[in-house]
Amino acid sequence: PGHFGHIELARPVFHPGFIVKVKKILESICVNCGKLKADTSDPNFAEKIRHIRDPKARMAVVWAHCKTKMICEPDDPKEEGADPEVEDTKKGHGGCGHNQPQVRKEGLKLFVQYKKTKDDDD
Repeated sequence: PGHFGHIELARPVFHPGFIVKVKKILESICVNCGKLKADTSDPNFAEKIRHIRDPKARMAVVWAHCKTKMICEPDDPKEEGADPEVEDTKKGHGGCGHNQPQVRKEGLKLFVQYKKTKDDDD
């Protein structure tokens, strides 16, 4: 309203300049809990991103690591006899275990497509 370039559209749309970035971010996070699919406590992943200062290069490394993960990895269940002080030092990922969809872009629209699992009877 205050800016002359402001246009009210009939439906919300993604900005064409950011749609690829939004797609990469959606492929990097869990659709259920919103956490990053990559576990930052994983030494292999942490070493990859630790020394990258350029945000675009870091995003590319994170996206390349996360895009193949099709499940939000939950923490391993704690053992009953484990020492609680030792368990507190190692923080887990805290994922939810939800299956992740494939994000597809068609024109200016983004779609999520779930793979059929073996236990789906539909």
